[in-house]
Amino acid sequence: MSIQSCSKDDAAAGPQPNSNTNTEENNNTGTDSGTEDDDGSITIYKVEGDKIVKEKDYKVTGKLLEFQKDTKKHQEIWNLVKRIIPANYRSRMSEFVIFAGEKDGTAGYVVERTRDLSKWQMGIAIDFAYQGGFNTRGELAYTIVHEFGHIITLDKVQVDSSVSQGGCKSFFTGEGCSRDNSNINKLYQNHWADIWEEFRKVNNENDAQKFYDKYKERYVTQYASTNPGEDIAEVFAMFVTTANGVHGNSRAEQKIQQMYDNPEMINLRNYIRGNIAKSSRSFLPAPGSWKNANTFGNKDKMHCGRHNKH
Repeated sequence: MSIQSCSKDDAAAGPQPNSNTNTEENNNTGTDSGTEDDDGSITIYKVEGDKIVKEKDYKVTGKLLEFQKDTKKHQEIWNLVKRIIPANYRSRMSEFVIFAGEKDGTAGYVVERTRDLSKWQMGIAIDFAYQGGFNTRGELAYTIVHEFGHIITLDKVQVDSSVSQGGCKSFFTGEGCSRDNSNINKLYQNHWADIWEEFRKVNNENDAQKFYDKYKERYVTQYASTNPGEDIAEVFAMFVTTANGVHGNSRAEQKIQQMYDNPEMINLRNYIRGNIAKSSRSFLPAPGSWKNANTFGNKDKMHCGRHNKH
């Protein structure tokens, strides 16, 4: 089983005409639990500066109730979010959700909370966050970096939500029309436009596997081939978590180089790596470990793909 990582509504991180599911990492155990919404939601918090303030506890039972009561774990997850996302970017988050991802394989997600894409909700799966111990092998940190990658490539700075798909002359995300000079539009124009019609014919897992096998040289992970939104989030995550720079000229490495050519992305990378390096604990995954095909396999521990209900 693998895990999915994208924005909470799948269209937000990918092309509207093609509703692919996402895949990301693997590791999972069953839970005897339920919620009033039956999607694993446990507790929702409002983000107020550096703090999270409880807004609502969902009606849950079984293991989910145990997770709900363990607010120290909620805070520990949030503390790691704060170490990774700088305060001026964290101000774009209005809500933070603790949920259980076992049912649909979701590790995390983000979803826009305002029409103009200025505010976002982030959700983190507490069961995956503590599987094998807190942030085992840096997987939680990677999930947070990936989700943050969605926010900084899909927010109002990068995407104009007032432009419809019919009026969009650049890459259209689920949230709106990407701006001409946006990171996601550059990635689409340089690395997706020439294979877009072929990609749109992907209708099932077998098609997706064939598509990836044919174009794997273009992707930093198999999960990145899900759609442009997941691609750029994976590129950002690999850019941040991998220690060394680009040493080749594959399509995948060209995408990483696009990050190195962007001063904002370099500053974010330096902040995340420098802030985490202040601790004696290892918060990031080992370089290269996220390229393992078993990690980005056939299912989804999504950083997205959940329906917007809050």
